[in-house]
Amino acid sequence: MKLLNIIKILLQNFRKKMRITIRNPHTGEELWYIFISPLNVCIAFLTLILITFIAVILTIIYTPILDMIPGYPGNKSRELLIKNLIRLDSIEQQIQTWDIYRNNIALIMEGKTPMSISASKNIDSIGTGQKENIPTSAEDSIFRQQMQNDLATAAANQRNNVRSFELYSPVTGVVARRFNLQENFRGIEVSVAGKEPVVAVTDGAVLLNIWTPEEGYVLQIQHGGNMISTYKHLSGTIRNTGDRVKAGEIIGYVGSDDNDGSNFVSLYFELWNNGTAVDPEEFILF
Repeated sequence: MKLLNIIKILLQNFRKKMRITIRNPHTGEELWYIFISPLNVCIAFLTLILITFIAVILTIIYTPILDMIPGYPGNKSRELLIKNLIRLDSIEQQIQTWDIYRNNIALIMEGKTPMSISASKNIDSIGTGQKENIPTSAEDSIFRQQMQNDLATAAANQRNNVRSFELYSPVTGVVARRFNLQENFRGIEVSVAGKEPVVAVTDGAVLLNIWTPEEGYVLQIQHGGNMISTYKHLSGTIRNTGDRVKAGEIIGYVGSDDNDGSNFVSLYFELWNNGTAVDPEEFILF
């Protein structure tokens, strides 16, 4: 009974309105007042919490505030992740396509039947080996054989064009820098001490004889078999454009008489065959 009475008294006081006033501390005059009950205070507090919760939810949904939180996977992070996944998938498909193309080229060059990929199959099925054979026709076999013969003949002719010459070393010295197409270095540098004569590597005609501040005297000789030799950083030349030269004949000099041999100078030499730079050390013993 006592507990029920206590609860009843609390409920009655919980609903009972109270007068809250603000008075002047000096005169005791009432400046402002309000009637409020504990129940009204609880309702107002719960309403404030509900409004705050709704405002936070709306802010999260309609603003990019989560993207500003470090480490939180917001919308931008998810979009970036999706784009990266799509890009990786595209790269994987492209790599698979390149592998198939490379394998088919290898099969053709080996005289085997290439594989055809059905257009109705996706790229994933390609990776699992779902392919079909293309029937070999007589025309295809003839074409493949002719292409192989042409490639073999062209390679043999290119090797024979250069190796059919007796090539002299253009200068006596030490190779300081070697031929390297990866570094876009299409010739070699031969270091010499003092002054050394430069000779033609084989018979030919002087195609070019010029001087530049960067490369000194430059001499270019046209040889038979569509081969060209180029000599740069010459200190002087004794042949003019159009002159015929013999193999081993002196065409110029590198270095000078003032050099007592303590300082090294270099001759830059290039060898071209059918418009392609070749490694001079494959054909000349320096």
